[in-house]
Amino acid sequence: MKSLYIIIICFIFSLSSYGYHPEIDSLKAELKTTKVDTIRVRLLNEIAFEFIDVSYDSILPYAQKALNLSNKIKFPKGKGIALKNQSIYYFYAGDQTESREKMEEAILIFKKIQSDLLVAKAYQSYGVLLKSYGATDKAIEKYQRAIHYFRKIKNETGTADNLINLGNVYQNQGDFDKALQVFSEARGINENLKDLRIKASILSGEGLIAEKKGEFDRAVKKLSESLELFKELEVPRMVLGMYNNLANIARKQGNYLKSIEYFENALITAEDINNPRLQGIILNNLANSYLDINDDDKAASLYRQAIDLIKGIDKSTYASLLSNLAIIQTNKKQYDKALKSLDSALTIYRDQGNKIYVANTLSNIANNHLKLENISEAKNFYKEAKLIAEEMDDKYTCTSIYNGLGEVCLKEKKLDSAYFYAKKAYAISKEIEALPEEYAASELLYNISKSKGDASEALKHIEIFTKLKDSLFDEEKSKALGKLEAELGFKSLKEQMELEKEKQNLENEFKVGQRENFIIGLSISSIALILVVILLLYIKKNKSRTNHLLNLKNKEIETQNIKLRESNLQKNKLFSIISHDLRSPVNSLSQIFDMYVSGQVSEEEFKEWVPEINKNITSTRLLIDNLLKWASESLHESQVNKTEFFVREEIENMEDFFNSALKEKNLILNNKVSKQFTMYMDANAFKLVIRNIISNAIKFCNSGDEISISATTQDDFNRICIQDTGVGMDQDKARMLFTNSSIISSIGTQNEDGKGIGTMLCRTYVEENGGLIWVDYSEENSGTRICFEVPVKSDFI
Repeated sequence: MKSLYIIIICFIFSLSSYGYHPEIDSLKAELKTTKVDTIRVRLLNEIAFEFIDVSYDSILPYAQKALNLSNKIKFPKGKGIALKNQSIYYFYAGDQTESREKMEEAILIFKKIQSDLLVAKAYQSYGVLLKSYGATDKAIEKYQRAIHYFRKIKNETGTADNLINLGNVYQNQGDFDKALQVFSEARGINENLKDLRIKASILSGEGLIAEKKGEFDRAVKKLSESLELFKELEVPRMVLGMYNNLANIARKQGNYLKSIEYFENALITAEDINNPRLQGIILNNLANSYLDINDDDKAASLYRQAIDLIKGIDKSTYASLLSNLAIIQTNKKQYDKALKSLDSALTIYRDQGNKIYVANTLSNIANNHLKLENISEAKNFYKEAKLIAEEMDDKYTCTSIYNGLGEVCLKEKKLDSAYFYAKKAYAISKEIEALPEEYAASELLYNISKSKGDASEALKHIEIFTKLKDSLFDEEKSKALGKLEAELGFKSLKEQMELEKEKQNLENEFKVGQRENFIIGLSISSIALILVVILLLYIKKNKSRTNHLLNLKNKEIETQNIKLRESNLQKNKLFSIISHDLRSPVNSLSQIFDMYVSGQVSEEEFKEWVPEINKNITSTRLLIDNLLKWASESLHESQVNKTEFFVREEIENMEDFFNSALKEKNLILNNKVSKQFTMYMDANAFKLVIRNIISNAIKFCNSGDEISISATTQDDFNRICIQDTGVGMDQDKARMLFTNSSIISSIGTQNEDGKGIGTMLCRTYVEENGGLIWVDYSEENSGTRICFEVPVKSDFI
């Protein structure tokens, strides 16, 4: 079943319509020169908001800084806006619960400070979030509350905007009368405002209703008028949206070339505003058009291009792209690759609690297992998908699942069960006019009747099956013609370029002919000279070869000397650390205990020193561990013993190691790794890397900062990222941290001494496990994110 994921882009439009903000670089420049704390909070919040379309991970550090500063100066308005930005971050991260809680906390603050405008805008944002989650009834409630507060302050623009948002929800629900009613109300308000943006938005909503009613000519007229208005207003995001909507109508009409042209225009607009998230979404929808006309290779190329753009920006879109790519992999019988893509998508959908996509993905996984003859696996995945799809009343996905279960039961020779599922699939697919599923169900019923030996029933179903096959054949012919039309449309441009090239070639021929005679004469005289040169070169060649070998040896010796000098420098620094930094805390501890035993220090005084003693012991323990690991590595005694383990459990086992330091600095450690996430590497190496990265994060954080640990699987690699909201580092230091073989030490925010051994060891141990480690993001005063990845466990190990 080709169940493509069409990615919606209205969420960004709704959030971005609140007002224009300067570019990120301008905001950062202003932030550096501003000393007034309330203005700094505003700028931090605006920077966080601007990162929505650029890199959602970057929203959190700036929002957290704004929140910390707002708390410090007791600035509730800044705190509320920071919480609202965090809500948007958690939306993109797929954490619905956290997203809702942050937005509700923001609303409570705005109500407390009695800012009706901020309350109205927050309810508007909340409505957008809930609509994106599919909670349409709750979204309607929030939009109605936003309308109430906008009316209370007599803000007609906000009222009209939210009536339009309300109408869009109603039209998504299929309640077109209610939608048209609120659009009409918004138009009435706009008669006084004469706001072209509101007019264009109403036309857009009415156009989408006409599309859903099948009134395509009316829909195109409305959306085209909306497009021209947004062009006049120079609102590129909405221009892009109208192109996207017009392209989808062209797809439904079978006008594939027009659809591709509209998507290409949308893509150019997304590139012009340098918005990678929107580029990824449009590339996905453009790829869907090529997949519609069975151009799988072109579609796959576009999906991969979109995946490269969207990775790390928007998890939902990334998962949709993986799911769509899996359809092509299944079509090409690359079932193992399809299962990997679907498994990665399923993890994201489960984390986000998106039940409809979970059911569809489970069904697609089951289908691939069925193709591989993994009957038991297919049955289990279909059953899990069935429970969710039936709960959500998702009829289209149910038809695919029932057909799949019917195929499974037929292979198991359970003919009555197979017939039961096939009949259900046929009835629902006929009801919802899903022709491919109806065709699949009728073919399955024919095969079941044939297996039962029921000739009359088999004959009945083969007649239905044949008619549906003819209908599908006509549809495929239409798609083939569409593909040909698209190819010819692009071919005409290519032919024009070739004609230009041919003309240029003819002009060059005459010039070439003039030179030929001269070249022939010159060639004869040159041959004699060449023979002499060849003889001289032969003599020189032997000499050059000897010199070349000598130079190679000299370079090899020089390289070895450089490595030896670096090794000696490291060794000398390490011995200095052992003699000073290790002996010093041990001597201090010894003196404290001697004084306590001899009675020079009272029990009360000793208890006051305990936290400091514990801090020294923890720091010294990590240093000793690193020194022993370095010694083992230097003597080539280190052996990589890879095992598969649960990452969250390993990190939880290490949390006691950091508790004291976290409490002392008032830091939050947020372990976001799912319980089922596993890694395949040396467990001791993993512990050492995690301990050192978290220790460094603690060292460079201020009170109130947060350290978070996340895990993903990307392109056959398991990746761990540790992000903090601390002081960050400059770009040169970030670039050199894991690429320089020298030991680099730094001082922490509370003058914690750093030795630099841990960083060197992290790189060594990750690379020994076949992986990479790097600074993924760092900026001064905005935090750091360090990631490392190792290959997933191969099936052949």
